[in-house]
Amino acid sequence: MNILYLNNEMTIGGVAKCILKLSKELKNNNKIIIASKAGGALLPEFEKLGIINYPILDVENKAPHNIILNIERLIKLVNEQKIDIIHSHHRMTTLIAKVVSKFTKVEVIHTQHLCIENKFKLTKLALSNISIITVSEAAKRILIQKSRLKDKNIETIYNTIETYSENKEVDYELIKLKQNGYFIVAQVSRIVDYKGVYDFVEVAKRTTKINSMIKFVLLGDGPELNNIREIVKNEKLENDIYLLGSKDNVIEHLKYIDILILCSYIEGLPLAPLEAFSQGVPVVATNIDGTNEEIVNGYNGYLVEMKDIESFKENILRLYFDKDTFVKMKKNAERKYKEFFNSDVYISKHVEKYKKLKENS
Repeated sequence: MNILYLNNEMTIGGVAKCILKLSKELKNNNKIIIASKAGGALLPEFEKLGIINYPILDVENKAPHNIILNIERLIKLVNEQKIDIIHSHHRMTTLIAKVVSKFTKVEVIHTQHLCIENKFKLTKLALSNISIITVSEAAKRILIQKSRLKDKNIETIYNTIETYSENKEVDYELIKLKQNGYFIVAQVSRIVDYKGVYDFVEVAKRTTKINSMIKFVLLGDGPELNNIREIVKNEKLENDIYLLGSKDNVIEHLKYIDILILCSYIEGLPLAPLEAFSQGVPVVATNIDGTNEEIVNGYNGYLVEMKDIESFKENILRLYFDKDTFVKMKKNAERKYKEFFNSDVYISKHVEKYKKLKENS
């Protein structure tokens, strides 16, 4: 089968990681190519697999000329590479893929990664009458209720993650903190407002004021990073909060982390908790759609209400002081990953989906 994975860009984030995982697992028995903006940070990882990226223009630019050029490029690509299925992971690339399908008769499938909060009509236009995968039951419910999409066209397949990394190098600051006996709390995310990064700083500030043996680490990059850096400097938190930047081997860093927190306001099914669970790391996160399908409160972590800084602080301190609960949660975190988010189930469900599409085409 010839599969084209389509997304706006291949940055170091959850969507591109999912595409990379699918590509890695399926490339031996299928022809895999990708199409996205040039310059994505994860593109070298695809190149290592021998997978070519065919550049498209930024689909966030909705100028008619831009859209027409992308349609023309993809029609040519689909015909030249004899593509059987376009699997798109972005609303606008899916809309474009549907137009391409009219000319090429190729099958289109879309994965919905976020629990959307707006643009329901555009979503309906982009996703109607095609097969849809949602990464959480919450995302599925929103598409049905808000965008009026048909239940029969939507299936939830929980995300998985890559648990192996060739790059074993871990940031020295993190190693040093662990060697000095500190209890390490981390957030792994894009440094954008909707990930609650300013709440992360406030949680760290209040927690370290009570317990100086707890240190906070922020792994990621994004438009708010410089602002966060200024706040940390101005409030003299440099010895409590460590900004380590984006890492292409989060799994290796999680081996040095005691608790993961996620202060997000919106998610689909975030990968960072799954990465944490795979390494036996409990998670304290906001009780929002998607995330609350990963965490069973009191079992493999704690759920707190959005922007509830005090609850984040209290649950971190609880796990620091209550060693028995902490050890149980570590075991439960790993158990949860193996039961619900393992790679074999994820890949087999995608293969089954692709085969049905091909048979019905």
